[in-house]
Amino acid sequence: MFYQLLTLLLLQINPLSQWQPKVEHIQQRRMEIAFGQYSGITRIGEDVYAVVHDKAKGGGLFIFTINMLPDGTIGTVHAFEVDSDGAKGRDNEDLVYVKETGTLFIASEADQSVREYSLDGKETGRELRIPQEFTKNKDNLGFEALGYADGLFWTTTEVPLPDEDLHRLQSFHLSTLAPYRQYSYKADSPTVSESNISRAMAHVSGISAITALPRGKLLVLEREVYVPDGDFIEKMSSSFTLTSIYMVDPAHDKSSPLKKTLLTRFYTSAMNLANFEGMCLGPKLQDGRQTILLIADSQDGSKGLTGEYIRVIAVSSL
Repeated sequence: MFYQLLTLLLLQINPLSQWQPKVEHIQQRRMEIAFGQYSGITRIGEDVYAVVHDKAKGGGLFIFTINMLPDGTIGTVHAFEVDSDGAKGRDNEDLVYVKETGTLFIASEADQSVREYSLDGKETGRELRIPQEFTKNKDNLGFEALGYADGLFWTTTEVPLPDEDLHRLQSFHLSTLAPYRQYSYKADSPTVSESNISRAMAHVSGISAITALPRGKLLVLEREVYVPDGDFIEKMSSSFTLTSIYMVDPAHDKSSPLKKTLLTRFYTSAMNLANFEGMCLGPKLQDGRQTILLIADSQDGSKGLTGEYIRVIAVSSL
């Protein structure tokens, strides 16, 4: 009896402590579409997804049709740019589809905003009421991630605010667009040494995507990208990305920072180098497994170093 009570107590302290789903990386595929900087993805329905391009004209909004076959592999992919009226230069990084309103909300890193758009790319004039402290992060360090489920939006900055060690994971009400609750989240430290970072052509590390799930849970995508200085051969042989997806449960976890449970972690390098910045839920497979889709920001192909990749992961339970 004592051990049963202890187990129940531990589950109340950390509801994810017994969560061990089976994870299969089904496919990473290079999409046959134009080079771009696709940094966020959200499913609208069936095979239709909205994708945001952080350097395209206007709002950088695209509609993708992604045909997933019964085994979870990707068939055809088509991309269509929406003639959006969004202002240029906002560096739009992520987006969510809100079924209740039939609209999209897009997170912009340049001005730390989250604005509402119709599906044809028109601004509605509504936006989340962002707390003042989030405006401190400038120069490509702000909002990369946006999630939505059950009436709540979720976002955070790519790296912690100045002079802070923890991310501020902020929620907002759909009904009022006002801030709701804030939680602390500790991201992994970079795996690359400081000396190598100082000599690198490029190195980024932080939170690039959030997918909100029913009942208050969140998937948080952390990624590290390393490209050394040197010629093309050196870059091809030494560049890598490390992608980690964690589960947190702010609805039930009272810890600070939140306890996080690793769902999956993987590297890409050489001929499959992919900087995954966007994440969303895909369709369920016939066996009931939930798919997760990741989309990579290739930085317009990075002169042949990488490409427009999509990755499919299947999970037994979320």
